[in-house]
Amino acid sequence: MLVIVLLLGLVSSSPVSRLVRQTRQSSNLLLLGAREGITRAEPRQDTQQFDLPAGEALDLFYRFGFFSLSVRVVPRDDFGTWVIREPTSKIFTSESVRQITLPQANRFQDQFQIYFCDDLDDLMKHYFHDFDAEGVREPYRMFTGSWRTPTTVKYFGISESILKSDAGFVLVKLAKPKATLKIEGTPQLKPDASDAFQRIRSGDKESVEQFVQNHGSHYIESLTVGDAVYQVLALDRGMYIKAKNDVLVEKKVTKFDDIYDAYLAPWVVKENGKVLVASGDNRVGDFLKGRVFKQLPFASYPSIFEIRKQPDILDQLEFLTQDTTAVIALHFRSLGSLLPSLESQEFYKEIVNTELALWEANI
Repeated sequence: MLVIVLLLGLVSSSPVSRLVRQTRQSSNLLLLGAREGITRAEPRQDTQQFDLPAGEALDLFYRFGFFSLSVRVVPRDDFGTWVIREPTSKIFTSESVRQITLPQANRFQDQFQIYFCDDLDDLMKHYFHDFDAEGVREPYRMFTGSWRTPTTVKYFGISESILKSDAGFVLVKLAKPKATLKIEGTPQLKPDASDAFQRIRSGDKESVEQFVQNHGSHYIESLTVGDAVYQVLALDRGMYIKAKNDVLVEKKVTKFDDIYDAYLAPWVVKENGKVLVASGDNRVGDFLKGRVFKQLPFASYPSIFEIRKQPDILDQLEFLTQDTTAVIALHFRSLGSLLPSLESQEFYKEIVNTELALWEANI
């Protein structure tokens, strides 16, 4: 399945020929300059402190498939009461590691992230593009494994009929990173966890399972908080294949305005999903519903691209999301990486990763 990301500028209609570099993630990731010709003010870094469990351990099996219930990654109804409520434990000694906060710009990025998604699994995968866990082949399943049709409809803002159709999807996302929390140092386990860790032996499956049940399988190595505005567009299968081929394979269409008019305009796509905000903030949601739409003589359509066409919308979104918070990136690292011998590390990961693969297959 082709994994494709297209990043398009918010202001200018730059041709793909302006691409000057590619990232390590994928040769299909296109970066186009935004706001060309406009002098930008220096971004304001966020100095807010966040009480979040970076560096703490948890058992991935405990909530596998249900992490969207305990990590705020999609718009929920109980906005503002929590960001992460997953049970974690402070497994490392305070002298060995410390949590650091790396301030981000606390403003919306200059580029839309536009993912062409062949099917629903692809859509989920790309929504959780910046989430990963060591040993988990498809990290998005940690969050979406429990989703049933009504849940998916709610979080992606599309209808049940389109979800069950043969449509292809285009996910358009505009992220606002505020801060990244991570740990630095050389992690050392607290005495009780250390004693259990030292009892792990290659070939002794029970020693691994007991440690995981009592102390966790992974720890949060880093997480990024902020917010994101996003929309899912559905194209009929023929149009989707043509759009992906013309834009990303043969590059017949290179300017944003041409891509928009031919493939992504509200009157062209099969269904325009709701424009949503990851934090679920009610004020932002009401604003998106009332302002971020394309008005035609006889109809109106939700359209995230109006943010690009009406700069004042982005200014107001910046204000409304000053204090909203969701998790927009998250990395879990296996505790097995801390074992002293390579043989023990490989055995630990073999046991844990095999179990994770079974959970992924059966969730």
